[in-house]
Amino acid sequence: MKKILKRLGIVLFAFLIVLIYSGIYLDIPREELEAKYATGSSQFLNLTDGTRIHFRDEGKLENPVIVLLHGFNGSLFNFERLVPLLVDDFRLISIDLPGFGLTGATPSADYTTEGFMDAVTKLTKELGIEEFSIAGNSMGGGVAWRYALEYPTKVEALILLASSAVGTKEDVKRFEERESNVPIVWKLMGFDVLKKFLNYFTPKFFATEALKKSFYDQKLANYEHAMQFHDLVLLEGSRNAILSMTMGGRRKMHGPEVLSEITAPTLVIHGEEDNIIEYKRSLVFEENIDNATIKIYPRIGHLPMYEDPVKTANDIKAFFQGL
Repeated sequence: MKKILKRLGIVLFAFLIVLIYSGIYLDIPREELEAKYATGSSQFLNLTDGTRIHFRDEGKLENPVIVLLHGFNGSLFNFERLVPLLVDDFRLISIDLPGFGLTGATPSADYTTEGFMDAVTKLTKELGIEEFSIAGNSMGGGVAWRYALEYPTKVEALILLASSAVGTKEDVKRFEERESNVPIVWKLMGFDVLKKFLNYFTPKFFATEALKKSFYDQKLANYEHAMQFHDLVLLEGSRNAILSMTMGGRRKMHGPEVLSEITAPTLVIHGEEDNIIEYKRSLVFEENIDNATIKIYPRIGHLPMYEDPVKTANDIKAFFQGL
């Protein structure tokens, strides 16, 4: 019996070593990823803080401008099925936010909502754009509605796509209590050895599972899409940036009352089958923003603009026609 248990232990240990080794990936140099994923419409601009931001500027200069912001661990490629359907009517500025996509890590290492908003302000200023509409998916939606709060004279309209929202009063209370009692996992992150391990342990199935959770239509969680997702995370410095977002600088949770201060006309779109942010969380926008319209899509997950770009584009066009 002891021999059997010993052999079983050896087999399990060997399996664990193989599992860990198979999930270890080194950083991919920026030049290699840009050669692979930067298209003819890709542009790079050095901002005043040293950030080299990746963006696309598509459509006629005289068209109304919409700035597009992706979600956590996403990139501007999340909008690549939507943009062609809107490009005749709008000038579309899609951005890889700091820490993500081909922008990657930045000198300031500011990956807060305020840092993302600052990147939007600096880029639009460099492009000579003073007023624009802003659209965001998931985390990018949270950046978008906060931007509309902070800069009401700049934002002409707001579009929220399965956006992160606000908490109820009970949510805020629980959040503050949790922040005062730091979970053990965050304490463990203080060990350099664990940080370094997590900076390299990025198995491909992480990407596959994240996409499966994002889409209702599982055919969209294909190998090609998963490999792009995985590759972009491996951009030199990006994993450290993403890790810093998850373990430090915890954001403040806002209550629903702040939304009443948003004056921009608002379109809210959410998939009924969203497994990441429940679609009912978007009802708070309709309830608290005076000029808000909400669309709930059946059989759609966390990326409505990718799963059903035609319906999303048609609703955006109709929304602007009604302004």
